[in-house]
Amino acid sequence: MTVFAEMMAGLGLLFMGLAAMSTHLQQATGRKVRVLLHAATRSPVAGLVCGAVAGAATQSSNAVAVISGNLVRSGALSARDAIPVVAGGNLGTALLVFIAAIDLRLVVLYLVALAGFAVHFRLDRRPAWRDWVGVVLGLALVLLGLDFIKSAPRHMELTALAPWLATGLTPVVAFAAGLAAAGISQSSSTSAILVLALAQIGIIGLDDAFYIVLGANLGAGLSTLVASGGLEGTGRQLCYVHILVKAIGCLVLFLAWEGARLAGIDPATALLAAGHHDIAASVSFLFLALQLAGALPVALARKATERLAVALSPPTAEDHASRPRFVHEQGLGEPATALDLSQKETERLIRRLPRLLPDLDPAPGTREEDRTALWRGSAAVARAIDHFIVALIERRLPREELHVALQQQAQLEMVRALQDALHEFSDVVEAFPRTPPLAFNLSESLRTIVLSLVDALDGAPQDFEILAELTSDRSELLNRLRRNLVSGAAHGEEEARGLLHATSLFERALWLVRRIAVALRPSGNEAKRDKALAEGA
Repeated sequence: MTVFAEMMAGLGLLFMGLAAMSTHLQQATGRKVRVLLHAATRSPVAGLVCGAVAGAATQSSNAVAVISGNLVRSGALSARDAIPVVAGGNLGTALLVFIAAIDLRLVVLYLVALAGFAVHFRLDRRPAWRDWVGVVLGLALVLLGLDFIKSAPRHMELTALAPWLATGLTPVVAFAAGLAAAGISQSSSTSAILVLALAQIGIIGLDDAFYIVLGANLGAGLSTLVASGGLEGTGRQLCYVHILVKAIGCLVLFLAWEGARLAGIDPATALLAAGHHDIAASVSFLFLALQLAGALPVALARKATERLAVALSPPTAEDHASRPRFVHEQGLGEPATALDLSQKETERLIRRLPRLLPDLDPAPGTREEDRTALWRGSAAVARAIDHFIVALIERRLPREELHVALQQQAQLEMVRALQDALHEFSDVVEAFPRTPPLAFNLSESLRTIVLSLVDALDGAPQDFEILAELTSDRSELLNRLRRNLVSGAAHGEEEARGLLHATSLFERALWLVRRIAVALRPSGNEAKRDKALAEGA
């Protein structure tokens, strides 16, 4: 029981430490990692190296895949560019297995002391230090958990296990055990560390270790499909790339292992010799060879890999809607041009707004699904614009351009709020079994108002003034509608509740349209900017 408790405690510490390291590293270096990954697409080899660095830092190939997937969905990278990075992320996780083969107990003590002193002297309250203190503490938990996992099997009674291991641990059973272990831990490196600990004290041999590690490697790849949930399109493509890396590595190593056996060479003895007769080093080399055997062909043949991934998971309507057209990393070089690009991207989102409203035409189709995909895609584009403006502000803009950038941020927040309001309004209206006349009138009125906002983008400057007047305070009229709904008997209770909700969302949407119109009118935006730039000149 003590052995089981110690091993479970070690796994718990390992999981908590890896989660803490991943979270704090992404917060401390999130933008730097994105820039590094973007720069790594120049060649497959550079992508492999960059992915390996990112995988070693986060100790999670899933984290590397998620970052790469976000870059692909935002249009900053293509799936072909991200493939070597995802493949390299698997190489970086092999570092954890090598660390497990070393006695780092003294390092753990110093790391805990360092984190403790940092907290005592309140260094964790400084923004520049906070996340790095979390990284140090997470690393200490990881190494402490590894030490527990390695030491727990030493207290096991080997005589009770010996008969079962001699007869029951066939290659098929060992492979299945590895699959199950990876499915539970969601990590091939964690399973390899458990194998390393069991092999070090002689519970299993290298033959058994080989098949367990093989199964764990494939199992970790398959578990990404479970972790990805409802992810579709380009986001799921990188999950298939991750599985392909694992599957090719397993196939290559299995063929090499069995080929050596057919040639009269004992593969276990050869692997032990490669590790200088250190079984821990041998298991570490085996795990690294698995990652290399899968990552190299996938990265070097990224065109074929991309075709396979696209065939397995074609891009969805949401993927197409999620790609920005104007904002990109290269556009950050010239602030004035960058501000124009972000403004154009925001106006592009405004032009999409009418398509977020419900289609009350009774003709059959999938308009609701298309609308939802467009809403999610527009939300992704809005996040990309926000990241673009934040990156621009971090470049220490001159006062006038900083003022314009902050104005654009405020406009973007209003557009995002209007997107959500229109989407929720559409959900409420489409939930009625039969659209009530009031819901139909509210929907069509809102469509007219939003179309007027879109037309004003290309119209005369006074169009924004007219729109602001049309969307001025209508609270008295809407309150009268609400009172009629509450007191009237023409609607059922459920229908009346839905209409009240739709009326509130209609009022919120009108208020947001008015604020956007006021923010976009030249007298309130462009004229100030032109005047400020003229004064600066």
